[in-house]
Amino acid sequence: MMDHKENQDSLTSNLANIARRCLFGVLSMGPIPDHIAFIMDGNRRYSRRLKLEEGAGHKIGFTALMSMLKYCYELEVKYITVYAFSIDNFKRSPEEVKFLMELIQEKIEVLLKKDSIVNQYGVRVHFIGDLRLLDDSVRLAAEKAMAATAGNSKAVLSICIAYTSTNEIVNAVQQSCEEKWDELRILDSCGAAYGLTDYTGNGHTTEKTQ
Repeated sequence: MMDHKENQDSLTSNLANIARRCLFGVLSMGPIPDHIAFIMDGNRRYSRRLKLEEGAGHKIGFTALMSMLKYCYELEVKYITVYAFSIDNFKRSPEEVKFLMELIQEKIEVLLKKDSIVNQYGVRVHFIGDLRLLDDSVRLAAEKAMAATAGNSKAVLSICIAYTSTNEIVNAVQQSCEEKWDELRILDSCGAAYGLTDYTGNGHTTEKTQ
């Protein structure tokens, strides 16, 4: 009786997969966007509305995200961005932040498995944000995932974590200034900086000793 039920479930699953692939085949005949973004928001509200245990909404949200990623990759969407955890989320209770960090680390490690969705579809994983703000274990897992998938080239999954738009702008400006300053130092060593490296930033210039 059990074998009959398992066979029936397997047949149903196979038929569903075939139907999904047929549907996606039809959809792919039309214009498919190159880039789709998902904002991971509302998990707590969903959990509270259904009176689920603490953290259940986040786990359900991740499961839903994995399904959507699979559908997107089957439709050959090239770029996907997931807004997962902003810097503002650190203002939540220490218990919730700890739970989320552990959940994020767990899900990153899932991506590293040989049969994971990123390896099945040749997806390169890229993390965006100030990773220095994360727990060491989460940061190391993120770095490991980026290194492990660096050779994948069919699609790109960008995961925004420990980010805000303001922080990203500040970091981008700071990085740009540092790069320009390095270029000026090189020019100065060749005598071609025209004294620009003497500028201290406070309205005065420093005098070089002869």
